Amino acid sequence: MRLEGKLARVRPLEISDVKKLAHYLNDESIKEFVSLVFPINQFLEEEWIKRNAISHNNLTFGIEVEGVLIGTAGLKDIDWVARSAEYGIAIYDPEYWNRGIGTEVTQLILKYAFEYLNLNRVWLKVFENNPRAIAVYEKCGFIQEGRMRQGRYLKGQYLDVIIMGILANEYWRIKSEF
Repeated sequence: MRLEGKLARVRPLEISDVKKLAHYLNDESIKEFVSLVFPINQFLEEEWIKRNAISHNNLTFGIEVEGVLIGTAGLKDIDWVARSAEYGIAIYDPEYWNRGIGTEVTQLILKYAFEYLNLNRVWLKVFENNPRAIAVYEKCGFIQEGRMRQGRYLKGQYLDVIIMGILANEYWRIKSEF
């Protein structure tokens, strides 16, 4: 499934994306905002894409702008009984930050989650040192549900991890604002 927005397109990841993703994921400036701390090589990235491609509990998409892969977004650990999933997004290329792409992609994935998958809850974890992401999530209807104090270690300091979520009825109420 491809999801088209005005700024970006969301599409399934392909093996041909491995080299670019491995390059992005090893960039020191990106590590600050993602959970990965270990080096990633093309072999590991290819295996991750393959595992996700055959899983019905993890849906990962590539984010493209004008045919260029700039990041990933998706739903993981989908609980089909509780109808809940964890959301994640990363725009790896700073050239595409602050352009509204993260907001649009988040809205596209929420549409997919609530209108196609019939989920009831989408939640996420965001680090307290990422105010841009927090603003995007709030704009898309997520509310802060909790905080894991000192849940992340980065470069000699501990940071809080903020838990945010949006329910289906909240999505349907604000959908027209998208």
